Amino acid sequence: MAKRKRPHRKKQDLTPPPGDDRLAVLDTLPIADWAYPRVMVAPLLERCIAHADKVLWPLISYAQMGAPYLKMGYGRTDFNRNKAAQELLKSDMTHVLMLDIDHTHPDDLIQRLSKWVLLDDDVWVVGGLNFRRGAPFDPCIYFYGEDDTVYAPYQWEQGLMECDVLGTGCVLFDRRVFEAIEPPWFTYDYSSVWKNHWPGEDISFSARCREAGVKLYADTTVTSPHMIDGKVDESTFRAYHNATNQQVVNLPPKDVKE
Repeated sequence: MAKRKRPHRKKQDLTPPPGDDRLAVLDTLPIADWAYPRVMVAPLLERCIAHADKVLWPLISYAQMGAPYLKMGYGRTDFNRNKAAQELLKSDMTHVLMLDIDHTHPDDLIQRLSKWVLLDDDVWVVGGLNFRRGAPFDPCIYFYGEDDTVYAPYQWEQGLMECDVLGTGCVLFDRRVFEAIEPPWFTYDYSSVWKNHWPGEDISFSARCREAGVKLYADTTVTSPHMIDGKVDESTFRAYHNATNQQVVNLPPKDVKE
């Protein structure tokens, strides 16, 4: 896929407010009144919602704070992500927050991720640091090693960190990323399913961003625990590694913004 130049904002497009008070909007309610970023929430619904007593309350909290919602029915995750992107481009909103429904998300997630797009207009894709719900419970952010293989980190600093592959449990997308990359943006790859390997739509999206020169970021202070019979977070990941003596690949540390 050929790289495309980032499109210039049109004059009517909204931009971050200037000055040191640009973060003041994060303390403003309702969220629907924000001049920038204009965020709509897109929960990716499953046919049956497990742990509804835990996962629904944050979604209700966002509604109570006046966040606009994108109403979508049940569907395949890749389909609904593409649909959410299309609806964003048809709207006057600047961002869409896509949320997986098998996580319990922080009540202040919209504000915490929006902070980074207010501070840096080049942050087009930013998500939380979430963890796989099955062994090895690794963090869903990955980096390419010298052998061109992706590895999950074992240690990281607290703040905003650039990564090569970003899991999509909770991600805030700038509309410009969908303008810069040709659709479909999210796809499954079943070409090696017979090898028990089928990269999901987050892997394909990350690859498209890499080809287009769009950077991916994770806020390592934000976690939406994956809901299984228990919660999967950093402590689960480290407990599993300590118990199984998993090999650790130490990659060069990445700079983070505090």
